[in-house]
Amino acid sequence: MDPEIDGKVAQLESGLSLEQQRLEKLWDAYEQQEKDLNASLDQINILEADIGTKGTLITSLQELLSERDAKLRELEVERQRQMKVEAEYGPRISEMEDTIKDQTDKYDRLLSITQEMESELDLARRALHARDSWFNLNVSSLESISDLIKEWRDIQAGKFPEGSGAGGPGGGKSEFVEAISTIKGLGAVKAENLYDSGFHTVEELKAASVEDIASVVGFTNMSASKVVNGAKEL
Repeated sequence: MDPEIDGKVAQLESGLSLEQQRLEKLWDAYEQQEKDLNASLDQINILEADIGTKGTLITSLQELLSERDAKLRELEVERQRQMKVEAEYGPRISEMEDTIKDQTDKYDRLLSITQEMESELDLARRALHARDSWFNLNVSSLESISDLIKEWRDIQAGKFPEGSGAGGPGGGKSEFVEAISTIKGLGAVKAENLYDSGFHTVEELKAASVEDIASVVGFTNMSASKVVNGAKEL
């Protein structure tokens, strides 16, 4: 072959080889760009999905904010109402507190008075007990006074004591009654009861026991003991 043609062929083959290499590099670059484009599309899809999720989240947040605002408005309305209630009932509460304090002071005073009355009542109980004790101790003397009053009224009514001849053995009733009338706590009625029970003389009365006198109508062990002791002093 012609060397010149061979040289051109070789030159063309060399150029073709270089062009092929350049095309291969361009194809590789194209494939890489396609891959990058696909990756970018995937990223875009992910971002769009994320945007959708965030949009939903934003919507939810907006709803929550709306609910919060509504709640805040309700709370503000309630606060205003509470302030009105406080303004209305505050003076009443203060008045009630003053009333309670006044009632408490009155109760304290009433309690103090009650305690004083209880002390007075206790003193009255003790006085009543002392009076009853005194009455029980001196009942025979009171009975004697009652007998004397009855005897005096009988005399004023014309009913005189019996004479010396009206008694039994040992003397008359009137002498016996007169003889023992000096015994403390012994009245005419009880003296007559003693006479009617068989005691006709002072000696018989001195010899009697407490039980003997207590068996007579109108006598107790206490009054009988006084009669026995008094008879021994006659």
